[in-house]
Amino acid sequence: MYRHLVLWKLKEQADGQSKDQLAITVKAKLDSLPALIKEVRQYDVGINIGSYGAQFFDVGLFSTFDNEEDFKAYCVYPEHDAVVAYIQSVTEDEQIVDF
Repeated sequence: MYRHLVLWKLKEQADGQSKDQLAITVKAKLDSLPALIKEVRQYDVGINIGSYGAQFFDVGLFSTFDNEEDFKAYCVYPEHDAVVAYIQSVTEDEQIVDF
């Protein structure tokens, strides 16, 4: 199994939306990917509901693939690239762990 964990800290305002609205948009865009990408085995996206302070992240993704090759295939789908480009435009920080 290959697992991919990503956390995003969103901008306060971007794309004409507040941080809360951005979180909903980012989640919706990510949630659309498993139906389009056959290599995905598990895909969980969540909006942070904790109130820990400004140093914590707003949206998280935990995804699972059979192996690294399937993960790499997921990364080159045009739909994935479009979602990544959008997320990069509305985030301040991103942290990734693959295991």
